[in-house]
Amino acid sequence: MNGYVDDIDTLLDEFEDFEERTPRRRAAPVRTPSRQSSFAPRANPSAASQGQVQAAARNLDSKIETLSNSVKALETRANSLGAEQDRVSAALRKEMTERKKGTDATRADLQQTKMLAILLPLLSQETTDATDEQGNPVKLVTQSQNQLNLLLPLLLLMPGYSGSGSDGKGPMDTTMLLLLFLLLGRK
Repeated sequence: MNGYVDDIDTLLDEFEDFEERTPRRRAAPVRTPSRQSSFAPRANPSAASQGQVQAAARNLDSKIETLSNSVKALETRANSLGAEQDRVSAALRKEMTERKKGTDATRADLQQTKMLAILLPLLSQETTDATDEQGNPVKLVTQSQNQLNLLLPLLLLMPGYSGSGSDGKGPMDTTMLLLLFLLLGRK
């Protein structure tokens, strides 16, 4: 799992480097209405005239319109950021999938190599000199009699002895011990 985290960190670092290299256009600041109160106290305590009420309503309408436009601008920016984040997320998922496929293929190749390392000594042959019934020298092909060649791949791949454990050593289970005795006893 740590390999995937490292890969993600590397991708994010590369993306940050890309962001730093690309020029960023500065978003215009969002306009807001003035903070001055729309209420203006009057010296004359009499009722407001039609013109005064209309002026106050126009003032409030312009502030509402300014706020509405600002909200629309912010919504557009948020949608743009969300779309960009979705694109980056999709690219990251695609990259992770490709890397996982590559890792799985490497693991399969490694497993196949391990199996061949075990089987190859069992299949290897050597030639020995012998004589036939008439006393003529002949070469015979036989299976290798070197027990170390047969055991070394098995010992390297046994759990606990391959370095996969915490200290690299562990107890041999009875099946492996039996296999070891059978291989050593074979001549």
